Amino acid sequence: MSLRLRLTIARLMVPLLGILLFGACAQYAENADANESKPIFTDVAGEYYHFLALDTDGNVWGWGTNIGNQLGESDQSYLVVPAKIKGIGDVKLISAGYGHSTAVKKDGTVWKWGSNAAGALGVDPDKLDFSAKPMQVQGIDHVQAIADSAYYTFALKEDGTVWGWGANEKGQLGIGRFSAQESQPVQIQSLPRVTAIYATFNEGYAVTSDGNVWRWGAALKCDSVCKEAPSAEPVRFEGLSSVQSLSDEIAILQDGTVAKWGINYQGSLGTGSTEYAYFDDPERLPSLENIVKVSKTHALTKEGQVWAWGRNDYGQVGDGTKKITPKPILLTGIDQVIDITSGEEVIVALKQDGTLYEWGSNRNGEISNAGADILPPTPVPFTVPSVNYALPIPRDPGTWTFLDEKGNVIKDNQLYLRVKPFSEGKAAVQRASNNLWTFIKTDGKPAFSDNFIIVKDFHQDRAGVKLQDGWHFVRTDGKPLNQDRYTNVDSFANGLAPVLVNGKWGYLGLDGKMKIKPQFAAAQRFENGLAAVQTNGKWGFIDSTGRFAVKAQYAAAGAFAAIQTAPVKQNGKWGFIDKSGAWKIKPRYEEAKSFSNAGLAPVKLNGKWGYADLSGKLVIAAQYEDASTFQEGLASVKKNGLWAVIQQTGKALTPFQFTEIQQYQNHVAWAVTKTDNGYIDMSGKWYFKMKIQKW
Repeated sequence: MSLRLRLTIARLMVPLLGILLFGACAQYAENADANESKPIFTDVAGEYYHFLALDTDGNVWGWGTNIGNQLGESDQSYLVVPAKIKGIGDVKLISAGYGHSTAVKKDGTVWKWGSNAAGALGVDPDKLDFSAKPMQVQGIDHVQAIADSAYYTFALKEDGTVWGWGANEKGQLGIGRFSAQESQPVQIQSLPRVTAIYATFNEGYAVTSDGNVWRWGAALKCDSVCKEAPSAEPVRFEGLSSVQSLSDEIAILQDGTVAKWGINYQGSLGTGSTEYAYFDDPERLPSLENIVKVSKTHALTKEGQVWAWGRNDYGQVGDGTKKITPKPILLTGIDQVIDITSGEEVIVALKQDGTLYEWGSNRNGEISNAGADILPPTPVPFTVPSVNYALPIPRDPGTWTFLDEKGNVIKDNQLYLRVKPFSEGKAAVQRASNNLWTFIKTDGKPAFSDNFIIVKDFHQDRAGVKLQDGWHFVRTDGKPLNQDRYTNVDSFANGLAPVLVNGKWGYLGLDGKMKIKPQFAAAQRFENGLAAVQTNGKWGFIDSTGRFAVKAQYAAAGAFAAIQTAPVKQNGKWGFIDKSGAWKIKPRYEEAKSFSNAGLAPVKLNGKWGYADLSGKLVIAAQYEDASTFQEGLASVKKNGLWAVIQQTGKALTPFQFTEIQQYQNHVAWAVTKTDNGYIDMSGKWYFKMKIQKW
């Protein structure tokens, strides 16, 4: 009889280690060429959030998350469509870890790529963080089986010996000692001849030729509570014999039946019970017979049918529901299966005809861009769906995605920490994988592969980007405009961009040459042919040759944004001048912002904002705590700490309900209330709205 004790320590569950941040990069890897036939696969492997498949030509394909470069030389952080891994071929075995991938070539050598955390690639982690290119693991050959865990790997050699490398702080490698990691393969000395191996998050297993099972690492021991009991030496797994092969806390016995043990989380034990408890003694699952492959809570029969049970909050069972399934059920949506592998939220199966199917979570487009959050067995796609990215939106706390041109949330599982609106067909995005910025096009594909610390938007086919040595400009293909670097920059306008060199601002031309030498204490972008600059503590306006069109005599200055008029401050008050420097409205305001094409400018009188016309007359009374410039005929104004949208007549288009409203662009404006955020249209109604999500 199994010992069943309620778990009291949350850390006993396998930690997900920030999985929700997996995502966000750019550049598509090599997908199946349109002129090539779809590959036929012979093997599939997966763990956590990425998958590998082996084709008949010995090539490895990968999809899923790529935050650790476990999919090879691709800047895309998540691939829905499998891509061929570059630099590896003639492969016979594949395996997947947390942030790394493994392949065994037909010559018995082991090759790995991805994250080198804890020396998972067989290299000292102090010398290598990751490798996007497959690299051979030294000191191991003649390998006939491979097993990956999160941060360590086992290899079974043809002579029946087991070798391991990677994380070992809990004795996961079974080599008789505890250590932070072993970056080179080490043999487990105390095992008899081994026929099968498996690695869980913190525990290793081996099946010996007599059908017995040996285990080592952080096994659970339960008394009044359950605790880890790390062992650096293999010990016999009592109560489990006549075993053929293993998966995560599940074994296929030599008679084709199945035994299961471990945490019964949401019915994962498969006995019909949903009691959250630990079962240390393996229990037979009587409904499962003629089983040839197991993967966590899935079992494959020799007839090609799939049994599934347990946790189903992301549709992992495969029955198209989210209902917990404490007993195995036979899936009706898929048959003729020859292999199966399980990730955390997605399951992948390989059929007899060499095609791939997957099911489970589709919340963020892990399987397809279909609207459903969960999907039953679905063919793995081999073409990237055509999508037009339009507006950035928050996806969950801390990450962003986009809407398409119809206002639908794009589900491509690309996670960005921050994003900017599109400018000239490109949007700046900050990748969650490396905290660096790059640019994507409106189809979601990368504009180029380079990464930057900070970026400006594209203007006139040029963008300011910051690297470790300073600011630069790049063209639309990512190539540098010149070889110079600057302390700071602003965007191009009228063919010129402000740049800071040795403490002074000048202006750079579109050809990358300095057009106006650095000489100003401060400088703004050109607007309508003139730019505001500061010299000797005063502001004036220069033309494109660098000559003063309006001499420097003002305490502050805005831009000639519209109708050839700019706000300037003199003697403590703001007024408006034309391009000759003549007063259009003499100084009278406490503050002022630029005129819009509507012929109105926000101005502040007696501590309140209103709107003045070109004669200086207040056409919308000063009554607001703040006010924006009119854009596309609408402006936002603030009262009692909340914002509303008004028309040019001053009529309110919306109630004062927003904590933030950005300016209208392309007929929509980003808006935030205390509970919702999204975009409002020109009528003030929600174009897209979602609840604000908090950590």
